[in-house]
Amino acid sequence: MSKREKYLKQCNTLEDCVSASDNIISGIPFSKDNVTIHAPFSNEIIKIDTLIKLLKNKSFFAGVIPKNVLECNYENVEIIDFNEIESFSILNAIPTVEGTLKIAIEETKGTIYDSNVMIFGYGRIGKILCNRFKMMGANVYCVARDSSDLTWIRAEKCVPVTYQKAEEYVEKMNFLINTVPSPVIGNNILRKLSSDCFIIDLASSPGGVDKECAEMYKIRNIVALGIPGKIAPNATAKYIKEVIQEKLN
Repeated sequence: MSKREKYLKQCNTLEDCVSASDNIISGIPFSKDNVTIHAPFSNEIIKIDTLIKLLKNKSFFAGVIPKNVLECNYENVEIIDFNEIESFSILNAIPTVEGTLKIAIEETKGTIYDSNVMIFGYGRIGKILCNRFKMMGANVYCVARDSSDLTWIRAEKCVPVTYQKAEEYVEKMNFLINTVPSPVIGNNILRKLSSDCFIIDLASSPGGVDKECAEMYKIRNIVALGIPGKIAPNATAKYIKEVIQEKLN
């Protein structure tokens, strides 16, 4: 038995597993349907309610936890959402951006240099996307709502665009990259895109792109979720470990 195996205990049931643990760690995302736990390697379906009832006096870690779970007052249960921790969200944005660059490079017949890129949203991921694409020589346009964000975009030598004006710029775009988890790229924009434009949707469900409309106009598009775990699993696991250790300490 290895040193690592010495500290592992195999459990046959969910009840045994939770009972033997002080801290429960689930995945990212915690659920895809807000009813069952996203556990692709499990032989059985685990309902959220079933797990929550077993968590008394436990600490529970997961990512993208549904609001109805976060907002309920379970008895002596501490629920920590990785995505609500600012330091983790910022660190996790880095491999997301690197993965997005990888996709963009693979999907273009040209170069990122001197290409026209429009980014929707100026949050954690949007900020880093603007910076990295700009560093690679792209002409970067960023769509945002807040006047302060638009000013920061301008200060970063990118082109600030309001949502009302976005469709006026899209004809010349090589890439549209969405980070906003609500419908922002619809018919008014899709009908004006060049057939060579490629859309990358990074937003969680329901996403920000009208995919049926994009297919109707034959605009290439991809939903790119879970990039950190796919592109940089070691780094992502390290970030999660750091967050857990910090919380436990």
